[in-house]
Amino acid sequence: MNLTMRQKILLVVFAIGVIGLVADRTILRPQGGPQAASADSAPIAPAVAPLPGQAPTVEDAPAPMTLAQRLERLDPGPTLDPNELRDPFALPLAWSDTDPHLGKAPATVREFVRRHQLKAVLLRGREALALVDDRFLAPGGHLDGFELVQVSDRCAIFERDGRQAILSLAEQETSGKPQPGGAAPSK
Repeated sequence: MNLTMRQKILLVVFAIGVIGLVADRTILRPQGGPQAASADSAPIAPAVAPLPGQAPTVEDAPAPMTLAQRLERLDPGPTLDPNELRDPFALPLAWSDTDPHLGKAPATVREFVRRHQLKAVLLRGREALALVDDRFLAPGGHLDGFELVQVSDRCAIFERDGRQAILSLAEQETSGKPQPGGAAPSK
């Protein structure tokens, strides 16, 4: 049987890998194996040193801590309020013509959207202005406690206490009544 040069090189690489594995498991780390890398195998120090002549019993030893308990003890981290969480899969309101979240919006956002109307948007280079109820506002301007944070070509986004209210340009329906803007859920 004749071996090609490629087969010889692969055989040498395989032999070096086997030799390295054997050396690792026997010489470099004699206690090796999966147990050595386990998180549950950390040595447990007894809570109280036994008296001379008294052997420690299993009942005296504290229960081993899980990895999660050890990590929690190192960094308890911030606690999350489930009411402040947002749906990471929800599309931004600006991507939709309808507003399914208006009913879920807080009363202050609903009232703001109901009371105010975006009549025009002026975009000039980097400058953007929104005409809301016969009043021009630039980003950073305030209206009823809400701050204008963004102006796009079809809407103005206001924010207050981490909640967003979106005023869209009014579309004329057949009845001649403008459609109200929308409100976004909390961040």
